[in-house]
Amino acid sequence: MNAVLRLDQATIVLVEDDPHSRASLTMLLESEGARVVAVADAEEGVEAAVRELPDAVICDLDLPTMDGFYLIQRLRDHEIRGDHAPSVAVALTGHTDDSYRLRSIGEGFQHFMMKPAQPDELVTLLHDAIDARAAGMH
Repeated sequence: MNAVLRLDQATIVLVEDDPHSRASLTMLLESEGARVVAVADAEEGVEAAVRELPDAVICDLDLPTMDGFYLIQRLRDHEIRGDHAPSVAVALTGHTDDSYRLRSIGEGFQHFMMKPAQPDELVTLLHDAIDARAAGMH
């Protein structure tokens, strides 16, 4: 564990249908001081994100029933209608096709990361993006 908790006090909604990936990402983020709400599908993810108004959302794009694009559209709609600051949103995918990266950014994700997520890279990205979001809110 780092001497400094890089995600201290951050609330993160994690949407990942693979139980092993969900557990390991949750442990990683919690070890950095984040409060993680981990769910397995997009509908639960939307409910958690609307309820929590998290600092960040990490969402697998390939989910059963409804995909990560559904989640980000619903979340961004809720933030706009409620005049809430947008959560930092990171799309996770195993797809190497550039069209997924472009679509995810176009749909409302600010960041795109290939699976498996590299722990240090993910934590650094979240830390920097959450700090930038907080600075913009003041």
